[in-house]
Amino acid sequence: MRWIALPAGIVILLWTLLDVFRTLVMPRAARGRSRLSRILFRAFWRPWRWVGVRRKTVQARERVLAGAAPFFFFLLLVGWVSFALLGYALILWSPAFVDGIERGGDSFSDALYVAGSSLFTLGFGGDVTGATRAVVVAAGATGLGLFAVVIAYLPVLYQAFNRREVGVLLLDARAGSPPSGPELLHRMGSAGVASSLPDLFAEWERWVADVLETHMSYPLLTVFRSPHDNTSWITSLGSVLDAATLIITSVDDEPDERAKLLYGTGVHAVEDLFYYLRLTEREAVIQRDEFEDVLDDMKEDGFVVRPVDEAYERFTEKRAKYAPRLDAIAVLLAAPPGLWIGDRSFLGARTSH
Repeated sequence: MRWIALPAGIVILLWTLLDVFRTLVMPRAARGRSRLSRILFRAFWRPWRWVGVRRKTVQARERVLAGAAPFFFFLLLVGWVSFALLGYALILWSPAFVDGIERGGDSFSDALYVAGSSLFTLGFGGDVTGATRAVVVAAGATGLGLFAVVIAYLPVLYQAFNRREVGVLLLDARAGSPPSGPELLHRMGSAGVASSLPDLFAEWERWVADVLETHMSYPLLTVFRSPHDNTSWITSLGSVLDAATLIITSVDDEPDERAKLLYGTGVHAVEDLFYYLRLTEREAVIQRDEFEDVLDDMKEDGFVVRPVDEAYERFTEKRAKYAPRLDAIAVLLAAPPGLWIGDRSFLGARTSH
């Protein structure tokens, strides 16, 4: 039965290299249930999240959850290296190549040692002869290439993370912490700068597009948590979307086109991320009395609003296109809950600066 080692090793090696290529090199969402990165994420994130959300303090919770993404990346690298090592070891152990290993034996441990020495370019594997040399050279090239791609990947990952967090941090002073759409409109309106909302919506339309592109290409970014207290990229996205939806549905004047553009881009981003993560929609209903309170605040802040019945119906219809999916993402990521966004059952009460 030893002959099966060669095809098994080739399959494992190709599967591993394809996963590396699709995860780190290919600039588009990589789909498929059999991908190593997806298997590890599903097995790893939910137990880690379960432990994190049950910490007694917010600080302890964030310390646990913040360590998940870097640790997962390290675990993923170990998984790629381990499977590549196993694949080359099986190939070298097969009858086609085992005779080329000059170590005085043909055990699997010898093949594993030679494969590891070649993959990590240690050069201690001993002499090899014949066609086995080609396998050893390929293993060395694979090891160098894998680590080179990972090293090149990290700056891209952290540049995208920094761009995302700049937008989150700038929103903090405008929408509170955690942010919310009503709070954004309240602060902008009460400060007399409501006229600058269209510019803010235009900036956030570009921010949303950037987040969608980077988080679909590099899904690990979804789990990287904000370094700032009570903030999250998904809560920030939801708060700006809620603000744009309130402007579109509740303000009596014709809404600025930039609010509509942000709404369209935001709904698209939430939908794509939701289906990529394969989640189930959550119920996301805003109570009538909550909405009336927000509408009263908007009146006091100088907004000319529609009648309550009309505004509530329009708002509920528009928000239903993204809120159930947005909430599902926020709960999966254990994002600090904001007004109308997230799950408060584990994460405690809302705080503000």
